[in-house]
Amino acid sequence: MLEDLGSANGTFLNGMRVSQAIPLNRGDQIRCGSTLLIFQAGTSPTVDVDESGQLVDAAIVATVQSSDDSVIIPTPEAGVQAIGNLRILYDLIQDVGSILNTDLLLRTTLDKIVEIVPADRGYIILINEDGSLEPKASRFSDEGPDQKLPISRTILNEVVKKEIGILSSNAMSDKRFTSGKSVHDFGIRSALCVPIKGRDRALGVIHVDCGVSEHTYTTEQLRLLTAIGSQTGLAIENVRLYESTLNSERLAAVGETVAVLSHHIKNILQALDAGIDVVEMGLDEDNLDKAKDAWPIVDRSLGRINELILNMLTFSKDREPLQENISLNQVLSECAELIRARAEERDIAVLRDYDTLPAIPGDSAGLNQAFLNLLNNALDAVDNETGAITVGTEYQRSGKNVIATISDNGIGIEPEHLAEIFTPFYSAKGQKGTGLGLAVAKKIFEEHHGKIEVESKVGEGTTFTITLPALEEPRDSHETLVPIS
Repeated sequence: MLEDLGSANGTFLNGMRVSQAIPLNRGDQIRCGSTLLIFQAGTSPTVDVDESGQLVDAAIVATVQSSDDSVIIPTPEAGVQAIGNLRILYDLIQDVGSILNTDLLLRTTLDKIVEIVPADRGYIILINEDGSLEPKASRFSDEGPDQKLPISRTILNEVVKKEIGILSSNAMSDKRFTSGKSVHDFGIRSALCVPIKGRDRALGVIHVDCGVSEHTYTTEQLRLLTAIGSQTGLAIENVRLYESTLNSERLAAVGETVAVLSHHIKNILQALDAGIDVVEMGLDEDNLDKAKDAWPIVDRSLGRINELILNMLTFSKDREPLQENISLNQVLSECAELIRARAEERDIAVLRDYDTLPAIPGDSAGLNQAFLNLLNNALDAVDNETGAITVGTEYQRSGKNVIATISDNGIGIEPEHLAEIFTPFYSAKGQKGTGLGLAVAKKIFEEHHGKIEVESKVGEGTTFTITLPALEEPRDSHETLVPIS
């Protein structure tokens, strides 16, 4: 339940102020001041491991060596089942082959496992560098046992050390596990535990179990799960290799950024130093007018440094946007206000043509940075006194998307350069540009599952069109074309 106890600024649930106690649902967004909370129902994956062997007696019923042959070579009595296992394994590889995030890969894999293998509980556990166990995914059936039911550490050690899949029961029949004292309240259970096998070592384990009254696992199910563990290990290493390569490329890009932009940074600092010198001179001479005249140079230089640093930080790393329900019209209005002073100084008209839009899921800070980059580019492209920039929005009902356009009547872009404008470090603005503004904007829009397109004619101007997914249909109304400067 969520209740506001008379706070001065109020508490908001999914954008609506809370006036009385209200029940929460999974995924609800709670805002308190500038803090956004997402309500997550349920619990994080936890595993209760019986380290001492005093709670769980585990008897090995069957074992399978972890290898590609564990599912390819069937036993004589299970040929048809082995062919079915191959189909299941092929479908699993197809489903997870394109996933490039370890956590998502493991959650998806476990979802597939519990679809094909009956289970009260299912875990995927990875082994950290220090040997500790870290649960990465877990599933429980509604009729399953208490989530705190322990797992035999002895079984886990056997699976990891020997790289074998084990079909076991807590029926107290294996002499290797006679030191345990069975707690019969748990009931007799059947369990499968298989290694997640990398190229040269075990990366973790997959464990599923259920009560024998519901289901008793077979050797063929053990063979299938062992093969899935082997493929999962290869998939994890492929994801880690991809992430490592991506990090290396990112570092190389940062190094290239430093090399390409060093002269640009030097120019900004030189302008900043010159402005500061004039300000100090005016203050020393008690000439406030001279100091005021020089201050805009300092202010612009600081703004250029801030813009450069933000773009470099955004470009140098992948990130998941901090999703909340936001108004695109409001984001664009805030960006337009930020360029108002520059536009008025050069007598440039900034117009808006806003449709009534539904909320969109997005990171307001990230989108603010992306649209501000586009507006600053438009300012650089138009002439003083005759320049005009139009910011528009539209709701696309057929695709449930919102469309934002930023148009200018500037110099335009040569056709041969259109394909390069989103390339990092490419700039046609000479000393004015860093080559990162459009690349960063494109990256942010794609992180929001959107896209950016450009049309331009030399001497007539340029239009950027941004498409972003919306949440729901808005009421019919329209804001007319209004100048904001």
